[in-house]
Amino acid sequence: MNALKTGVKRHTALRLLLVTVVGFSLPAFSADEAPGAGKWRVVNYWSEWCAPCRIEIPMLNVLSQELSAQGVAVVGVNFDEDPRALTLEIAEELEIEFPVLTNEEVARLGLRPPDVLPTTYLLAPDGEVVAKLIGMQTDAEIREQLVMKGALLDEGGD
Repeated sequence: MNALKTGVKRHTALRLLLVTVVGFSLPAFSADEAPGAGKWRVVNYWSEWCAPCRIEIPMLNVLSQELSAQGVAVVGVNFDEDPRALTLEIAEELEIEFPVLTNEEVARLGLRPPDVLPTTYLLAPDGEVVAKLIGMQTDAEIREQLVMKGALLDEGGD
């Protein structure tokens, strides 16, 4: 087990070194500046090692594009305690197209990391958590919750 931990730490250290050498310098967000501030938010916790998370990502990419016009932002959170530059590198590898935050950045929103992945929170414009969706979600399930919470209009259930 120690060999596995050492290998993971070495892999992470090498990736950090690569990110540092390449010269990423990306800003952190305050709670007021975080993507979707003042809007309804779908906040999805993911990790690169989580198979269901990887399955959700294409659906969340589409959902992000479709819901942005309706005042709902989709935001991803890297469950692992990776620095911002590494989080963005992993997000790019996973083809995540919506904004991503680190645990440190999302803590400013008052969210604690979940016990299960994936987990998706729905936040009202004032930042209140109005729903916690545990496990892999579908587009329809997220939309249904947004309708129930008043974030979206019910379009007749087509």
